[in-house]
Amino acid sequence: MMHMENRLVQAQSQRLMLTQKMQQALKILQYNSLELDTHIQTELEANPLLEQLRNDNEVSQEQAPELAQGHDGADFDDVGGFDLDMFNDPWERRLLEGKDLSINPDLGARRDHFENSITKEVTLLSRLMEQLRLAFENESDYSVGELIVGDVDSKGFYTGSLEEIASIMEVPLEQVERILYRIQRFEPLGVGARDVVESLLLQINVEFPDDLKLKELVEFHLEDLQHRQIPKIAKSMKISTEQVEELKQKLAKLNPYPGEEYASETTQYVIPELVVDKFEGEWEVALTSDGSPSLKLNDDYKSMSKDRSIEKEERSYLREKMESAKWLIRNIEQRQQTILKIGKAIMDIQKDFLEKGVDQIKPLTLQNIADVVGVHEATVSRTTRGKYVQTPQGLFELKYFFSTGLKTDSGEDQSSKSVQLRIKNIVEEENKRKPLSDQKIANALKEEGINIARRTITKYREALNIPSTTMRREY
Repeated sequence: MMHMENRLVQAQSQRLMLTQKMQQALKILQYNSLELDTHIQTELEANPLLEQLRNDNEVSQEQAPELAQGHDGADFDDVGGFDLDMFNDPWERRLLEGKDLSINPDLGARRDHFENSITKEVTLLSRLMEQLRLAFENESDYSVGELIVGDVDSKGFYTGSLEEIASIMEVPLEQVERILYRIQRFEPLGVGARDVVESLLLQINVEFPDDLKLKELVEFHLEDLQHRQIPKIAKSMKISTEQVEELKQKLAKLNPYPGEEYASETTQYVIPELVVDKFEGEWEVALTSDGSPSLKLNDDYKSMSKDRSIEKEERSYLREKMESAKWLIRNIEQRQQTILKIGKAIMDIQKDFLEKGVDQIKPLTLQNIADVVGVHEATVSRTTRGKYVQTPQGLFELKYFFSTGLKTDSGEDQSSKSVQLRIKNIVEEENKRKPLSDQKIANALKEEGINIARRTITKYREALNIPSTTMRREY
């Protein structure tokens, strides 16, 4: 019989515990410049002991009068005020003239300018509704049009049911079809179609109204065209393969998804953390000012934290905030130094890239850099995430420089990125009527001393978004 009871038992065990300060250090190291700036702004709002410097050095008292010059020559004092006596006479004169001093025409004009400059993103729905108001004065037609426009998806296709709208609005089906026909003449061309074929035909009626062969190609052979069955299409349409290619080029000018031109993506801003430049024949890596925020402790609050005349709870609060501010400043400084060390280590290995371009990138792993800098591989991974460097060859993410290597016949290591670039160049230079297969590309690289399997060529080609041999062939 099993005996069960509650007992207190002591046991020793080892566990890795990350303190809040250690967690903050890891997070700050992983932040890119924009994320770090957001974090700093949050801390500045929450911690009164933190201050952000305008530049790397505080403005001296001697410089302050020069920096406090107004646009009209007025000298402002240290706290941002002005000499009231200087403006006293104009003030009194305007009062005597009976002018309304509460109105500043300059500020009013500036405000109007800003308000008029505010732009709102134009969506497909707003664009269609704008045209709908101009197209239909009849209230019934306009209401039907609203329902039709409401069923247009982000690609510009009509996805609703005309019969359902006719039933809801209690109008003839012919009226709903007439209104849809009118909407299909709106901008962008092809909007309101029920599928890709109808959308392209609507655009052809405007752009190439007399090209019957192009209409035939879209209406009956679009699927074959997607699979590059050019000879089959030419035989069916009784035209040459060259004519099919010409029709395809015309078709490429049209947009099968007209609504996508109004689809917007969030703009991704990139600020480089590092910049590489040549100075006296040597490559130098430096932190950029945008990626190097400067913080300091507020002197007044720092003094108050030691003032015995202040309540104990207040001093305790200030000391806690001061400790938090010191850790934040320390972690940011450590982040900057780690980024700089790792950036220098990467650029020291990739000097050929700096001199000659992407095709000279050398194979590199996270462990290689970790060994050079003397940190863990995970630290290198966190540091290079989302961090960018400005080089003479362009703007690159630090992670871009890490790639596996391939052995050449000469025994040298060749970066996979340089191999991909070579594949891209080979495809661009090939005869489009007889495009190279993946095996032929592998054979061409083997002649250059790069031994690579066909399946690896296929993998790299797909990574570069290069179509297959069949899809690249032109007639």
